[in-house]
Amino acid sequence: MTGSRYRTTFNPATGEHIQYTVTGRESDGAVVRYRWVSDSGGRIVEHTHPSCTEVFTILDGEATMVVAGERIVLGPGQSAVVPAGVVHSEANLTGQIVRGVVELTPASQTAELHDALAGISSDLPHTPTGAPKNPLQLGATFWAFRDDIRATSPPIWLQNIMLPVLAGAARIAGVRPMRPEWISRLGDSEPDAPLLFDENDDAALLRTVGYTRGLTDPHPLRG
Repeated sequence: MTGSRYRTTFNPATGEHIQYTVTGRESDGAVVRYRWVSDSGGRIVEHTHPSCTEVFTILDGEATMVVAGERIVLGPGQSAVVPAGVVHSEANLTGQIVRGVVELTPASQTAELHDALAGISSDLPHTPTGAPKNPLQLGATFWAFRDDIRATSPPIWLQNIMLPVLAGAARIAGVRPMRPEWISRLGDSEPDAPLLFDENDDAALLRTVGYTRGLTDPHPLRG
């Protein structure tokens, strides 16, 4: 494996490095899958994916997750399945990086969402958790991706009142949910991007946890 058609994105607010191996583009909407690295101290705050089931599989290091209030510590060769709509969070509490594979089914707009969040945290003023400080950007992005992610605060009922109003104002002001420069998919004329890591080095471990197909297979790895 020499390269990827997706560049690696970095979200400084969460400490996540993400490189897609399959998105809705390649899978006809069935699945999005990515190589995932969490820096030491990285943290993803409580949220839900309303329409997607998410599977974290750890290849190296230790990730601490809280899923529906239950604390789960994952090490190499261990997975956690988060059903759609279930509140969860993740933290790297060690002094080492965590490497893993993350898969969501169906794909929905997960890839576009993560690209937007990485772009916001890299290019725009944002809170420590990665939310844009500009309320119009907040409304534009989080209302556009409301089927893909929901924060747990403020309450959903309040988000359903506040976000569409902000999103409407954002459209009038020309604030877009996503910017072209944030898209990690490479253009047809661009060379392949370096791999975030080569999962072939972990092929035996992936097989033991049920991943019998390659990460670029346009079908869910499980089920």
